Amino acid sequence: MLNQAIKETTWNFFSKIIIISLLALQIIRWSILPQFMDIYYHLLTAWGFIQAGGYSGWDFWQYAPVGRPHIYPPLFHLLLAGFLKMGINPVILAKLCETFVPVIMLIIIWKFIRNNYSAILAFFVVLVFLSSFSFYLSLLNHIPATLCFILGILALGQLFKKNILRSGILLSLCFYTHIGLSWFFALTFILYGLFYKETRKSALAVFLIAFILALPIVIKELTVYRFVTSLGFALHEKYLTQVKIVESILGVIGLYQTFKMGKEYRLFTAMFFASFIFIIYPYRFFSAEGYFPIILLCAFCLKNLYQSRNSRYIIFGVAVFILVFSPTFSMDKKLSEKHATYKVKLFDSAFINTLLAKGNILWFPNEYIGAAKIVKDNSDPQDITYCSFNFLGLTISSIAGRASANALLPEIVAAKAFSPLQVSKIIIFTRSDDAKLVDSLKDKLNLTKLGENKLFIIYKDTACQEKLKITKAGFPFWMVIAVSLVILLIFLLAGRVSSGLII
Repeated sequence: MLNQAIKETTWNFFSKIIIISLLALQIIRWSILPQFMDIYYHLLTAWGFIQAGGYSGWDFWQYAPVGRPHIYPPLFHLLLAGFLKMGINPVILAKLCETFVPVIMLIIIWKFIRNNYSAILAFFVVLVFLSSFSFYLSLLNHIPATLCFILGILALGQLFKKNILRSGILLSLCFYTHIGLSWFFALTFILYGLFYKETRKSALAVFLIAFILALPIVIKELTVYRFVTSLGFALHEKYLTQVKIVESILGVIGLYQTFKMGKEYRLFTAMFFASFIFIIYPYRFFSAEGYFPIILLCAFCLKNLYQSRNSRYIIFGVAVFILVFSPTFSMDKKLSEKHATYKVKLFDSAFINTLLAKGNILWFPNEYIGAAKIVKDNSDPQDITYCSFNFLGLTISSIAGRASANALLPEIVAAKAFSPLQVSKIIIFTRSDDAKLVDSLKDKLNLTKLGENKLFIIYKDTACQEKLKITKAGFPFWMVIAVSLVILLIFLLAGRVSSGLII
């Protein structure tokens, strides 16, 4: 018994070393964060909620002044709005999210596996977690999805503790955080119940509770589905697929082992089959959210290999190979190219790439903040901005606190056709724009130059009279706070009554 405790302490120590190392690397990268564009969409949406006075089902802050239905689940944006109202700078808030949320997710997963399975399996999960740079980048880029991972794993943890009501509440919050990943966890509960009869009634009860609590947002999403098209960057994502070769092979072996060994490991099986919900987006299935079950199955295989005879030394070689050499089959295609390119990339683990600070550097503080200051100083709060480069338009608008005629998630179309140039008081061109076209538009619209820097040239249309049209919140902040307090109270009391809900 003492020997077992010593072994668990040793595995926990190794896991903590890896987690602390990741946290240190994240903090070191502070100056180059935020590294991706999605966070600015979320910050601008949070700013829109503040203008509306709460949760708004109409996205008036993008494609302004026309707007479009707001389909994205609101939990992350409400949290951001709270921090913004507290006076936290949006850039600092973006940096904090990308720095700490992925590390918190890793800690939650490690504790879940350690508490419900074993310390050795938890160690290998932490190890394989750092195997894919593409998966790691998705955690930074898709913060709501990362939060949904946290909530989903916490919901599974409550299921294992037989706290059915608490588990249902946490699973329902997934639906208010991320559309796709919430259904991944919902399917995980359903399939786990089907694969492991000892938890069948409990798992299905959790899903039923969560689905009932999530009905308002599910109905909302269904009512505006007609505004969704297949256009946009999501269609191009299939050309950015990264497949981890060794980890995928070990994951398939681990999947086979889950059927041969104890039924309690069928959770990993359930997650694997639930991940096929992402198959219509190959990038997400192979390289982002869908890679998560492979992490668990690969770790399960490595754990079994380590515990088998004459394999303990081999496993260290495999671990080094995964973390250092880490081959990835990569497909890539730029928007300007006709054909995709295929290659095998080496040294492509999250550990190596984070250590070497690799990745696309998209944060240029002097240029972005400087442009945002010019916009803010030369416009009113109800004025609209537009940038010739869509993503950068949202970046500047979110920092300046102005509505944008640009929009992220172009799959959700504008309510009606409109001309972004004609409705925008501030028009921003980039240095890469065609100079002749810029001069033509400048003369046609009689634009006044406000300033420029290494990336942007900023103009003002003094004749523009269009203004932001704010749609008041259908669910004001006071109501959000009241409902949140009720849910929190129920959650705190749920542990005392959850055993009575087990059928």
